[in-house]
Amino acid sequence: MGVGIVVNNGTETDCIRVLICDPRHLIRVGLASVLTRESDISVVGEALHTREVAEAIDTLRPHVALINHDPDDMNAITIANILREKSHETVPGILMLSSKADYGDLLSVLQGGIRGLLPENCDPQSVPAAIRDVAGGAMVMKLQPAVQLISQLIQRSPALAAAPSSRLALLTSRERDVLSLVADGNSNQLIAERLTLSEATVKSHLYHLCQKLGLRDRTQAVILAYETGLVRPCLV
Repeated sequence: MGVGIVVNNGTETDCIRVLICDPRHLIRVGLASVLTRESDISVVGEALHTREVAEAIDTLRPHVALINHDPDDMNAITIANILREKSHETVPGILMLSSKADYGDLLSVLQGGIRGLLPENCDPQSVPAAIRDVAGGAMVMKLQPAVQLISQLIQRSPALAAAPSSRLALLTSRERDVLSLVADGNSNQLIAERLTLSEATVKSHLYHLCQKLGLRDRTQAVILAYETGLVRPCLV
């Protein structure tokens, strides 16, 4: 089927399970070599083409799908759209590697619910940290200058322009705190520590604020926070 099991550490129940998605053998081997050095990350398999990723996720149940985006052979945006239709239990966080940062790609990434974006030529040692962040629920945008582009995309997107300030008025002060920390890229665990809450309470606040604001997911919450000025974009 084109899906190859690379590592299956069945006894390491606390490991972050990662699926590597790339049509090029050399790239897959290189990524696996970096990740298997990490004691808390387990590479559970590989997918070689876009059409194979959903099946691999159903079989291997990874926490994170690391996808080297290629419009023809490994399209991360198409994969994200397919996975959005699947049950919540089987959908991993998607960390996308890409060689470019044009407006169209970033807008598709944000709308598709992809939680992480790294440059394809990034320092390999930055990949494990990004995987941990995505697995923890944070949003990772490291494709320069991603934050500035996100800010401009927000202004261009008509779907996000409906009375934002009045929408924020629907939130409690604690929900606004959670939204602000989510938009700053913090995981649920870090938010819980900052606000002296349990992770379950943070998840509850996030769920309720999304319901109040008519947001589908964490990514849309981040966009709204930037649009309304709750958090301010800065160059990274």
